[in-house]
Amino acid sequence: MRTEEYCMKNYEIVLLFTVNEENLSLQTVDKFKKLVSDKGGKIDRFEDWGNLKLAYPINKNTKAHYILMNISANNEILIELSGMIKYNDNILRHIILSCKEAITEPSLMLKKEISQAS
Repeated sequence: MRTEEYCMKNYEIVLLFTVNEENLSLQTVDKFKKLVSDKGGKIDRFEDWGNLKLAYPINKNTKAHYILMNISANNEILIELSGMIKYNDNILRHIILSCKEAITEPSLMLKKEISQAS
């Protein structure tokens, strides 16, 4: 096992973007994905949940575009990614959680969406 792989930790990231800039949100997510892969990290799971109603308004927004990502990354990648997220005006809310292991299976949200489509 290489040293870089040993230093990798697993993270779950949920991003809520403003709805009126959907293309911009996908471009921003592509930048995040590129950063992770260029710096030696790995994207374990990526889900685009689309536009969903918020439980309460955030900055006068009643809907948000939800993105879920699970990544394996070192501290350098996480710091840079956190900075990019923090200073992006199109992101209403975000959360970055540390996970014990890489999560690759579909989330409950996606499973629910698939079962409703059937």
